[in-house]
Amino acid sequence: MEQKQKVAYLKALIYIAAADDTVQDSERAQFTELGKLYGLTNQEVQEIADSVIKKEESLESILAGITDRPIKLLLLYDLLAICYADNNYSIAEKNTMKTIAALLEIEGSKLTDMENVMTESVELHEKINKILEK
Repeated sequence: MEQKQKVAYLKALIYIAAADDTVQDSERAQFTELGKLYGLTNQEVQEIADSVIKKEESLESILAGITDRPIKLLLLYDLLAICYADNNYSIAEKNTMKTIAALLEIEGSKLTDMENVMTESVELHEKINKILEK
């Protein structure tokens, strides 16, 4: 993935994390780690995050940097993971995800399939934690 797509990808993750007007530490940690993987410094990630949270760039502009369908699908999945990171897939996040899928030209049914898998994954994780008495 080229650097332009990496930055757009990170911006999209931050955008969805801020969709419910709250960026949890768990959400912030996820995109900070991704930024490191992309060769960005903590300072650069922070500047990108501040810019996105302040909505200095439109969602359309951010997503225009993502052009390859496999990357779009992976982004959609990663965005869902961010939404579920705080164990609360809010209505604002869900609506934003629908908008993002449409802007990325990804079928609504594909988003629904991903949401179902993510819900199953969360439920499975909860069952495992119960078995492990966590």
